[in-house]
Amino acid sequence: MNFIELLKKIGFNENKAQVYLACLELGSATATEIAKKANVLRTTVYKILEELNNQGLVETDSKSYTKTFRAKNPKTLIESLEKQKNLAESYLPDFINIFSETKFKPKLKFYEGKEGIKKVFEDILNYKNTTVMTFSPIKDILQVFGKTYTRHFADRRIERKILRKDLRQFIDKEFHSSEWEFYAADKGLMREVKFLPKNLIFNSLIQIYENKISIILSEKENFAFIVESKELSEFMKQIFKFFWQMSSK
Repeated sequence: MNFIELLKKIGFNENKAQVYLACLELGSATATEIAKKANVLRTTVYKILEELNNQGLVETDSKSYTKTFRAKNPKTLIESLEKQKNLAESYLPDFINIFSETKFKPKLKFYEGKEGIKKVFEDILNYKNTTVMTFSPIKDILQVFGKTYTRHFADRRIERKILRKDLRQFIDKEFHSSEWEFYAADKGLMREVKFLPKNLIFNSLIQIYENKISIILSEKENFAFIVESKELSEFMKQIFKFFWQMSSK
């Protein structure tokens, strides 16, 4: 059995493992003897022996005239690991608080070009059983992605059970029935649609979901970005709900 590799797996580095194993094999020995056995520099051995002594794995032999060291019963190795485990567990609530505080630090990512824009558009597909609220200029979306891609995207969204609530620009013209596949509300497509007042015009797609807001600017500007912020996303959801209430089916 390779004891060095075993000790390294429980947190020892190479030198520390060599010194500890030398102590186990030699019994009571001087630092020079341990250094020779372990093939580690004596100055390094002194530091390691002090560390092992603090951990309760090695002790000084008080019966010897010269300063010697010997390993304690290997059971103390388990005791030392248990102490480390208990210490880590005692601080676990504090670590969790730190994790919670840093988890939602605002993040901003920019993307350019058609592939970058597609990546932003598809980010909602990383989630399941959620709702995405959108200010959706569907005409511009169809121009950028095309009808075939838009249909496939809807299928993937439905598979993940993502409800889409779309606010559209006011439409004042008649459409062929096939075009309403993209414009109208549809329970089967998990899509609710309302139309904003006539004077509200926009060309950017805004998607609000989870703790994120993704924005795809018009084809003319050709870039997009995702903001990840719990506070900002909550605020944007309130704005969306305000417009949703004042919009018509």
